[in-house]
Amino acid sequence: MNSQPLAPIALFVYNRPELTRSTLEHLARNEEASRSRLYVFCDGPKPGSSPAQLAKIREVQEVVRQKPWCGEMKIIQSDVNRGLANSVIRGVTQVVREHGKVIVLEDDLSVSAYFLRYMNEALQMYETDKRVLVIHGYVYPVKLPASVTSTTFFTRDPGCWGWATWRRAWEFFEPDTRRLYTLIRLKGLRKPFTFWGGYPYMRMLRQQMAGKVDSWAIRWRAVAYLHDKLTLYPTVSLVRHDGNVPEATHHYTGEKDYTYTEISPNPVVLEKIPIENNEEAERAFGWFLKKYSGMSIRSKIKRRLKMLVPRKKKLPVVPADPPLTMEEGNNPD
Repeated sequence: MNSQPLAPIALFVYNRPELTRSTLEHLARNEEASRSRLYVFCDGPKPGSSPAQLAKIREVQEVVRQKPWCGEMKIIQSDVNRGLANSVIRGVTQVVREHGKVIVLEDDLSVSAYFLRYMNEALQMYETDKRVLVIHGYVYPVKLPASVTSTTFFTRDPGCWGWATWRRAWEFFEPDTRRLYTLIRLKGLRKPFTFWGGYPYMRMLRQQMAGKVDSWAIRWRAVAYLHDKLTLYPTVSLVRHDGNVPEATHHYTGEKDYTYTEISPNPVVLEKIPIENNEEAERAFGWFLKKYSGMSIRSKIKRRLKMLVPRKKKLPVVPADPPLTMEEGNNPD
């Protein structure tokens, strides 16, 4: 890596102290952490938060202040609850305006000891390639197609778990969901945008318009497809998602996390590759999500029926009587 300054890191936290601690501990294991600047955006309490919830928020803030997790730290603490979407949009905008680039983490991600190396090297490698929108650290636990022949590949999916971008890319961000939804339809992008039916991203846009969800990521995804921008993915994951817990705002299912993947113990050796979309990899992502996410209409109906059908009560197991002995039975004599 050359002498170019390392990218600052923006970490978004709220009310999950143990996950926050894990994220910070993993981040601090990176050799580059001691030379990096870390911005921690601490969201505030929602109206009517219980004493227990307020205690969790305070505990997160204590974890953040516990030690110098990176070479330089700046803590931005909100007195009100902005929500994750607004926090990310405001925070990323603030950091890229000041530094021109940013690495983004949330409080439910654990990263490899080589995460910062990969992110910074890739940010430098593709900085002037304007078709590249994002550098991503997580990859689904899916078998990649044979067309992926390097340590990295490109898709149009910008992801949201351990990513980095530049100011020149973030300027494309569009907060107007209705405009994004309309343009996706007008440009005939519905099929690729939804991974060819692999995940209901159009439904998520409609839910965002209706105020049923609050997501920066679905809007960022729409931006990527509308402008035909690409995201660099590693073939092994440098990020693990730990967020399938009851405190999770968006992701908790109460079931095994299908997105879980082990963190690669080895660094990703970067080599510059042609800047072109790997549609086979996109379709592999779509196949994986359709099979395991449970978000398809068929999966939802199946789950609903399963809930409606009462489970058969298991009858208690009555132990069999022991065999009679000659003393207990009838003696023929």
